[in-house]
Amino acid sequence: MDRRRFGGFIFFGVMGGCLLPSFFIGQGAFADMVLLKNEKSLKGLVVEKHADRIILSTEKGEIPILLSGIRDITYDTAEQNFFKVGKAYEAENKLGPALAFYEKALEENPNFEEAKAAALGVRNRFWASSTEGPINEVEKQQAVYDAWQRGSAPEEIIKKKAKEQAGLLKERLGMTLEKKGDWVRLASVDSTKSAALAGLQRNDRLVSIDGESLRFLNLESVVKAMLVPRHSNFNLEFERDCFLNKNGLKGNERNLGLRLKLEYRGLIVASVKDIGSAEAAGLKDEDLLTRVNGVATRYMPIRDVMRLIADPKAAKIVFTVRRQALLARG
Repeated sequence: MDRRRFGGFIFFGVMGGCLLPSFFIGQGAFADMVLLKNEKSLKGLVVEKHADRIILSTEKGEIPILLSGIRDITYDTAEQNFFKVGKAYEAENKLGPALAFYEKALEENPNFEEAKAAALGVRNRFWASSTEGPINEVEKQQAVYDAWQRGSAPEEIIKKKAKEQAGLLKERLGMTLEKKGDWVRLASVDSTKSAALAGLQRNDRLVSIDGESLRFLNLESVVKAMLVPRHSNFNLEFERDCFLNKNGLKGNERNLGLRLKLEYRGLIVASVKDIGSAEAAGLKDEDLLTRVNGVATRYMPIRDVMRLIADPKAAKIVFTVRRQALLARG
């Protein structure tokens, strides 16, 4: 990978036909441009997209920006702009054009993980819609109205429905969820069912389904996203904290039994040594390393990450990693 430093950040070049992120510090470098409604603009790299905000990685760190304050986002790369158009079509439920633009994004960059996940999600929706008829929103509203007419309060109906869906999630996938701060996380996992078999554990935080962010959503919305549409597969991205006690170990890759690399999607665990400290902590090959001891590391230069790990004041290291699991809706 071609890497050149600009003001403490990394410039990623082109390798193997894959256009890697270009950090933006220094004249002539590139970045995503966020135009705000107050006519100000910000440069950086959009690293997360949520229901109500984005996370922009800048020279000053990662900052959240509410969508309500954004007029437009212009991306540095062609694949991001194709992806943006695809998301707009998908929001209007125009799945054919959406899939076409996701595939165009993948033509530009075959390693574009968000486009892969989005395209898979659209294909799953196509398949599910062919095996299960659409649910009419008017019919659902009428059912609630009829129940209210029978003397039940709308709040009771909503709570009953949420309880029923939570029961279905436990029955079909073997998990229960809870809301903690910004995240929905796993409250319990049945070791005999698909969630556990896919590698999920209690306290894992749920990041996205088929590339659609789950962070900042309420519990009911996340449960529904995991149940509907029926008879379809989905990619669940989740986040986990892995704890490593130093016990006198020097904080370098060899002693910890891991090797790191920088890729398009960020800082990756390239390999984990068998019977090493990193393996004992739960790290795995291809984990996306997003934080070390609470400090964002997504596109941090590896030597700076190793300084964090080697901090003599820290008796243990908390690696926050993201990985994916393929699950099937019953």
